[in-house]
Amino acid sequence: MSLGFRLAIVFAIVTASTAVLVGAASFVTTDRQVVNEVDQFLRERADEIGDGRRSQPRNRRDDRDDAGSATNADAEVQILNDEGDIVSTSGIALPVDDIDRELADDNGRAVLRTIEVGGVDYRLITDHLSGGGAVQVARNLEESKGLVTNVQTRILYIAGLLAALSAVVGWIIAQRTTRPLRLLTDAVDEVAETRNFTVPVPVSGRDEVGRLARGFNRMLTALNQSQEQQKRLVQDAAHELRTPLTSITANVEWMMRAPDLDTPSQQEVLGSVRRELGELNELMSEIIELATESHEPPELVETDLVAVTTASVESFEQRTGRTVQLDWTPCVVLGDAESLSRAIANLLNNAHKYSPVESGIGVRVRHGAVMVDDAGTGIPVADRDRVFDRFFRRDDDRSKPGSGLGLSIVASIVDQHGGQVVVDDSALGGARVGFRLPVVSQ
Repeated sequence: MSLGFRLAIVFAIVTASTAVLVGAASFVTTDRQVVNEVDQFLRERADEIGDGRRSQPRNRRDDRDDAGSATNADAEVQILNDEGDIVSTSGIALPVDDIDRELADDNGRAVLRTIEVGGVDYRLITDHLSGGGAVQVARNLEESKGLVTNVQTRILYIAGLLAALSAVVGWIIAQRTTRPLRLLTDAVDEVAETRNFTVPVPVSGRDEVGRLARGFNRMLTALNQSQEQQKRLVQDAAHELRTPLTSITANVEWMMRAPDLDTPSQQEVLGSVRRELGELNELMSEIIELATESHEPPELVETDLVAVTTASVESFEQRTGRTVQLDWTPCVVLGDAESLSRAIANLLNNAHKYSPVESGIGVRVRHGAVMVDDAGTGIPVADRDRVFDRFFRRDDDRSKPGSGLGLSIVASIVDQHGGQVVVDDSALGGARVGFRLPVVSQ
């Protein structure tokens, strides 16, 4: 069942229910009003007979023409004596109960009730007469019932008509209202079938449907970007993996063709294979890190940037045996210590790769910034905007170890922290690479 059809049914049910409730209230009100009018008529007619303004029926007969002036087509009149026996009646004999006999014998409050005579409902009043006895006046309710039944029929007819009209109006409104949803559904189906994330969804209005369409377009854009990045990552990774794998394959094949290779040459070839395997292992680790990195930002808390940098420097010195000159001033930032430590380690590894073995590496921490200086050849101005791209390496650096992913990981971490990366000239003659973060306190 379509949404439009369901909305049409809901419109019809709500309208019909409202009409029935209003009609029921009108029906009850009308019924009570009719009964009240009949009761008022009976009281007035009983008072008129009791006051002598209308004469009593002369005798008990069914012939209405000889019943006297109290005999009228609009009412049945019956007179009781003190003992409650029927003295005279204008037409049909009305039932006499104990309460009627009590009123005939003693003055009391008039009694109104509904009775049935010959299968016909009457409204009956019994009232005491001042000279003794009682008068009974009854009125046929068939006419009143016909009026009430007519009202009931009209209510049901109007309720059905309004329900049908509401269903039509609801269908028209639903078709217009759900048109953006149908377009959105078609786009979702097309994306699911074709895997094409460039399918646009028409956007109109600023209501919830319009917001949903805009949100879906943003989601498709993000998915398309993610897909493109994934493709580029796979293509770039394949390209970078090809070089070490080719070198390892060549060295292994050469050793297989020269089984009698002398020991120094074997050690040289195995050393080359080991270096290539190390680069391959590093490359695979960085690719896995990039491929599995969370798009959720890390939880940022107040972090001592100096403490994180000092720990990273000490770990780097132990691992590489190089000396790092650390210069710092107290600084606290909002950050994730583990992520920042990984970014600083990548900066140090980058400096280690490009600095001569005998040269030093400088690290400075000030005002929320971590800058790592190396003594390498530096980074040309034309390449400074690209060094943080994935797999970017200058032509002069192709022969050097590395995957070109280290600085891109740094850029990703810094972006998650709301900071910015920096590339400049180093005081040691090489490049200064680092980042700046918003400062909490110094």
